Amino acid sequence: MKQLLKKLSEAPGVSGNESRIKDIIIGEVKEFIDEIREDSMGNLITVKKGSGNFKVMVAAHMDEIGFMVKHIDDKGFISFETIGGFDPRSLGSQRVIIHSSKRDVLGVIGLKPPHITTQEEKDRALKVEDLRIDIGLNSKEEVEKLGIKPGDSITRDISFSELGKENIVSCKSFDNRAGCAVLIELIKKIKNPDFTLFGVFTTQEEVGLRGAKTAAYGIPIDFAIIIDSTTAGPIPKTDADKVTISLGKGPSIDLMDRGFILSEKVKDILIKAANEAGVAYQTHISGGSTDGAAVHITKAGIPTAVISIPSKYIHSTVEIIDLNDLESTLKLAIKSLEIAKNIL
Repeated sequence: MKQLLKKLSEAPGVSGNESRIKDIIIGEVKEFIDEIREDSMGNLITVKKGSGNFKVMVAAHMDEIGFMVKHIDDKGFISFETIGGFDPRSLGSQRVIIHSSKRDVLGVIGLKPPHITTQEEKDRALKVEDLRIDIGLNSKEEVEKLGIKPGDSITRDISFSELGKENIVSCKSFDNRAGCAVLIELIKKIKNPDFTLFGVFTTQEEVGLRGAKTAAYGIPIDFAIIIDSTTAGPIPKTDADKVTISLGKGPSIDLMDRGFILSEKVKDILIKAANEAGVAYQTHISGGSTDGAAVHITKAGIPTAVISIPSKYIHSTVEIIDLNDLESTLKLAIKSLEIAKNIL
């Protein structure tokens, strides 16, 4: 799964512009499914037909946080808007890629050198509106010749890296390319199911769970599993009650977030599945939200589980995950589908 994750996480795909991720996914799963289609929101919906009447959806969002070109000034500096949740402190002094109609263009979000920064500026919180992208050109006309225009998407330029151990890796966008990698492997591993499997790769999760709302509405579903990433530790100088799960201790069974509370029946299914599969698991109450918040209240309601992959420094360019947690997430999801079919 390591090479698949590398390919997915390095590729660009901000909310609303996930086409390159779709191309990778289609290439990986097309030989393992019966149908594949794209809906009006850009969700990629795969279908693996089964022998029984039970229908399940396993979903992971494709989009990553990023930026959009807002304005190009006379000196060629580019202002931008964020897409998804950023801490402005993480934005300065990093490389980005602008995806124009002609080509991908490398740029940097520069900061004033400390030599010419006043103490007042150093003490003031960094704001997005104060930042600009520099692509090394000196006029608006030069920038526009590269095809760059307002509305172009921008991603962070960071490579996939192995850290102190081969199973500990770092990159941007593990939220949620890690979930996409697990879903791809799940589609490949489930053969001749006695249920119909909808493997759904959703769009625009980072800006309001938008793709999941339409995807779930358009599919007949008896049970859903959302695979996402969530904040994990240990993180230096952070209280244990702020980050309650850790890398390497298995996936999180999410108990609650801002838009979702796990039902007792589904919780029992997940715990039974973990025990039968011999998978260590953690539980988590999240301060954020996932596609599960949209899916579980669709139509008359859908029994829904959220299984999250622990990720350190989430929503940054240096997210860290343990590849063993991905393998455990895959085992838990597959076993949960088998059990849910007999209970729901």
